[in-house]
Amino acid sequence: MRKKILLIEDEKNIILSVKMCLEEAGYQVNVVKDGGLAIEEAYNFLPDLILLNIVLPKMDGYLVLEALKKEEKTKSIPVVMLSAKSQEEDIKKAMELGADDYLVKPFGPSKLLHTIEIFLRGNKIKEN
Repeated sequence: MRKKILLIEDEKNIILSVKMCLEEAGYQVNVVKDGGLAIEEAYNFLPDLILLNIVLPKMDGYLVLEALKKEEKTKSIPVVMLSAKSQEEDIKKAMELGADDYLVKPFGPSKLLHTIEIFLRGNKIKEN
């Protein structure tokens, strides 16, 4: 059975490139373009991993992350933030709210796939 990934992203170019990359790697990908719909889709789809942008319409990624980590059904799903926000305080806030990793845009497909594979194997990324 293919692993399921929920991509919560509103930038069309990112959606197209990430979705294509993940589907070519054999993942099943669902896309949600706004934070307001993201939580409900996560509950219904129950992905193996969530890729979450911070800047989203209706509800930002921080609020989505906080809600996902409070719910029994979704709190153990790994969440990797995808964001152009590269300030240390943005990364720190996401990690404090329960993000498992944080990729700063732009990132390459190999970095994305490597990060996903680590979490889907159940291993956390180790800090050097």
